[in-house]
Amino acid sequence: MSDPGECLRDRHRDLLRYRDDYPVLAHTTYLVNNSLGAMHRGSAERLAQYADLWATRGVLAWNDWIPEMARVADLVGGLIGAPPGTTVLRQNVADLMGAVASCLDFGGTRNRVVYSDLEWPGSHYLWTAHGRFGAEVVVVPSAGDGVHLDVQRLVDAIDERTLVVPISLVLFRSSTLVDVAPVITRAHQVGALVLLDAYQAAGAVPVDVVALDVDLCVGGSVKYLCGGPGAGWLYVAPRLAGTLQPASVGWFGHRAPFDFAFAEVDYAPGTARFAGGTPGVAAAYAASAGYQVIADIGVQRIRERSVSLTQPLLEAALERGWTVRSPVDPAHRGGHVTVDPGDAQQVYEELTARGYLVDHRPGAGLRIGPHFFNTADECAAVLEEIDRIGRGR
Repeated sequence: MSDPGECLRDRHRDLLRYRDDYPVLAHTTYLVNNSLGAMHRGSAERLAQYADLWATRGVLAWNDWIPEMARVADLVGGLIGAPPGTTVLRQNVADLMGAVASCLDFGGTRNRVVYSDLEWPGSHYLWTAHGRFGAEVVVVPSAGDGVHLDVQRLVDAIDERTLVVPISLVLFRSSTLVDVAPVITRAHQVGALVLLDAYQAAGAVPVDVVALDVDLCVGGSVKYLCGGPGAGWLYVAPRLAGTLQPASVGWFGHRAPFDFAFAEVDYAPGTARFAGGTPGVAAAYAASAGYQVIADIGVQRIRERSVSLTQPLLEAALERGWTVRSPVDPAHRGGHVTVDPGDAQQVYEELTARGYLVDHRPGAGLRIGPHFFNTADECAAVLEEIDRIGRGR
């Protein structure tokens, strides 16, 4: 009987034609796309286009740059199911979350921010800092294994005093794919907003912000989108965009920024009001190359390829007796697998020295994140190399 996983890998073997477009693959075993996605060679070409416009057109380059920023925002928005014009680019998720938080009034009885202890620490820093403005942070304990989120416990913590619920679709340490639907339903029942963090999901797991009915969704381009740093993005549901008024606003969030009106801000319509100050044009140009490949292949196909690589990897780790800190069922797992063979920090450092790039998270282990351009042989090779390190070879 044929191996279904092998059949799935065969079905997507044509994706390996993209390998030459990612220069780092030529000299490393690159399995860290969950941390920093490999750069597409087109990013350098796009940066050269940006620089050429600046060099040859000077200030007139803005006539090209501004519409290109909107095009790139729609390109990444399309990867999460967002309609055109509902996504905006800004430096990073912390900046965008801060802009969202600046819309909220924590002065009343509805002042709670409810989330689990498995969220990204940077987000926790932001929300706890808003305690000075009256925010009451409610951190819901997880299942206790560092892997699974107790969704029902989180749902039960959401009440009429809840203002916003930030939640990750894929947890960064364990790669757990969270069932966010009950959380969204409960939040909306009590009139709270849902801020979905799709950073670890976008480009590896299908996301449809409209079908999920989320109010806001943030993410960045550093990971599976292979877009690099400096290109965070925010989706705001059209039903909501015109009602939010960020205090963290800049001149590009004005209805007519080049009027330079010295008056109270006249917000741009819709999501554009979240644009902030002068945009990071170069980052958008660089990111667009990675976005375009994801769009061309399709996230659903990338997801199938990912499962065909990560499931054998996870099962092989279990066979070796290693601790696995990711869900075994691929239906409940994102794009990476977290394993701990023991002495994970030391193993990570030795793997890096040998040209096998993964990453390490304290208390979790090694996170191994192949992408559509990786091979099954590379996934097997990193496990063998970990074995050799364990044997002192």
